[in-house]
Amino acid sequence: MKGKMAEERGRIRVLDGATIDRIAAGEVVERPASVVKELVENSLDAGARQVSVTLEDGGLTSLTVDDDGHGVAFRDLPLAFERHATSKITTAADIMGVGTFGFRGEALASIASVSRVRCVSRTQDSDMGGMVEIEGGEIIRREPAPRNRGTTITVSDLFYNTPARRKFMKTAQAEKRAVMRLLTQLSLAHPDTRWLVKAEGEVLLDLRPASSLVDRARDLLGAAVVGHMARFETTKGGFSVDGLASRPTWTRGNREQQFIFVNRRPVDSPALSQAIAQAYRESIPAGRHAVVIAFLQVPSGEVDVNVHPAKTEVRLLLEREIFGLLKGALTEGLGLRRADDLRPWTGEPAPDPEAAEYRNLPPQEAAERLAKAQDDYLRRHFQRGGSAGFEYRGVPRGQAELFGAGALRNPPEALSPDVPYGAAEGLPGGELPLHAAPFWQLHRTYIVTQIRGGLVLIDQHNSHERVLYNEARKSLTGGGVPTQQLLFPAHLELTPGQVQAWQAHADQLKAMGFTIEPFGGHSILVQGVPASLKNWNEGRLLLDILDDLAWDDKPSQENQVDLLASYACHAAVRAGEPLTIPEMQNLVDQLFATDTPLSCPHGRPTLIQFTLAELEKRFGRA
Repeated sequence: MKGKMAEERGRIRVLDGATIDRIAAGEVVERPASVVKELVENSLDAGARQVSVTLEDGGLTSLTVDDDGHGVAFRDLPLAFERHATSKITTAADIMGVGTFGFRGEALASIASVSRVRCVSRTQDSDMGGMVEIEGGEIIRREPAPRNRGTTITVSDLFYNTPARRKFMKTAQAEKRAVMRLLTQLSLAHPDTRWLVKAEGEVLLDLRPASSLVDRARDLLGAAVVGHMARFETTKGGFSVDGLASRPTWTRGNREQQFIFVNRRPVDSPALSQAIAQAYRESIPAGRHAVVIAFLQVPSGEVDVNVHPAKTEVRLLLEREIFGLLKGALTEGLGLRRADDLRPWTGEPAPDPEAAEYRNLPPQEAAERLAKAQDDYLRRHFQRGGSAGFEYRGVPRGQAELFGAGALRNPPEALSPDVPYGAAEGLPGGELPLHAAPFWQLHRTYIVTQIRGGLVLIDQHNSHERVLYNEARKSLTGGGVPTQQLLFPAHLELTPGQVQAWQAHADQLKAMGFTIEPFGGHSILVQGVPASLKNWNEGRLLLDILDDLAWDDKPSQENQVDLLASYACHAAVRAGEPLTIPEMQNLVDQLFATDTPLSCPHGRPTLIQFTLAELEKRFGRA
């Protein structure tokens, strides 16, 4: 008997339709955002000029997509939910030329197989609309129903019949953020469409048709961001690229505000993201990212959209050429400096700190831009063997080229073998320089100091991260931190994702010293910031933090850790930022007052020790 059962299990057989549908649904329907994507794309393919999305529990309990598109005839409603039934292609050859979002005929069938669906639709030339209800892929009700032209689809109890999949869903808040990220992309690509998004009775997004991409970007990203953006465009050999991109004066801490579209389809493309990074490589600091909205128009025969059922991945036949086209469009459109186009030095004067271009900037931004201008100036000249006559502090005229641009901010003239040093806990070897020990800055990034057994290189950014992280962590478990009231409250416009992040972390941000009030729509008014905060940078610090948290799907406890780490990272002194000797000494003192001074919150080392024995060995003295 057992042998017969084993033989039955080993036989090849055709799966039943319900099993096939549920397997297929696993590729198309990953979460509520996947359902919204498929339904909204169907609305856009149907010519909708108004799309409304309503969520309950982030779409886990129910979600509804309502449009004013051309609708589906009553007789065709059941067929619309059959697998591989579509009105968009007829043969395999049509796939390479498809101009619609959908074409596979899988989405509605997949959604209906793992949920309860109610669809009401009517075409313009029909006297009456129709309604169909489907449960687990089976039609349970079908009848005429009144409706204006268009379609309304409600999806309830997603994955009710596949409990294993249901367990892998994230929190309602995380699912809502994923939906908002998707709709932000689609609304950018369709500025002439009216968008309305609600959740639990609250309006999350209300966008009226915009006359241009600039207006739609302003609605979604805020006037402050768009004020720092410029248009770029180019055309070559049937390919075109156009869009908006931020100048180097406005950057973000991650790539969440980079949107790439191929033939109006939002795509994830590592190659095209790299093209953006390379275009800005010499214009913005490492770890910062531009805000970019890029539309690539590619002949239909040069792009394959049938790579994955979700259709977020595309395969470009001429990927290298398109990479260069996007990079070149950004470089030329925004006037970014190109590594292969450095002009010969013509005797221009060294950057003047008193020039109007620096005096009219906020102090922090002026310091950063001046430091970069000085380094660029020296690099251009010294590469050609000249003598710019620019003096680094303490470096004799004519010897700066020995050190390279920005090599030593505070050189070690004060070093003396008679300087006393003391032992302290925390530093490898038990050594920590006392207050009398000299500090100097290497490449505006590392703090260098001598200890009894050798020397130590301290990473100024990693160290300050550790200090700020520990301070913020104490603030959330204690009575909060002192708040410094801003002389002029900062009015910030947030993206939909940033609004969600602010609402989710409002209490924690308050405990950390931020005083924030709603200011209508997607705007907030920041009236106070942590008293110890140095890099407020006119609100960009808070925007960076909210960017980091906007699309975070982690549990609340991990999310709190991410909030603290994000705050510490963005508020910390940056690599390339000049420090005075008292500032360096204070930072080192604060670092070794923490309970974990040897690493930053991300696990990177804060310091490296070079023993005297190691140095003697390198110089052949051992």
